[in-house]
Amino acid sequence: MNNLSEYELQLLSKLPLDIAALVKNYRTDIINAAEFWDEPPLTVNHVPEFIEIYYGDAESPHIFIVNGELQDYNVTNLPDNTKSISVLIDDQWAYVQIEGQVILNRLGGVILPDVLVSPSSLINSLVGVINHG
Repeated sequence: MNNLSEYELQLLSKLPLDIAALVKNYRTDIINAAEFWDEPPLTVNHVPEFIEIYYGDAESPHIFIVNGELQDYNVTNLPDNTKSISVLIDDQWAYVQIEGQVILNRLGGVILPDVLVSPSSLINSLVGVINHG
């Protein structure tokens, strides 16, 4: 099955069959969800230091927030048909959605920040749009 490692197969065994079957098209997202499948939700009033949001099978986050401040925002190359969203909070996968179906939701009582956008981040993201546009 797509040359899955023994470790990946072990992770998949924790998932319901209908979700595990999605590994064929969404390998990274499903393996990430499986790694944190048995973990409890983030604690009530947890204030994240790092929030990373990935669309599709991206190597690096499209949105990166540190201590409530937007550090990086790059959605210029997003295809209109992005079918998966993954959220990493403080190095833990907390949320995975594929084709509109929530696969993993460990957000629990996390307090999502009112994101502050520094002028330099905004300018850099606009410059990126102009340069890639």
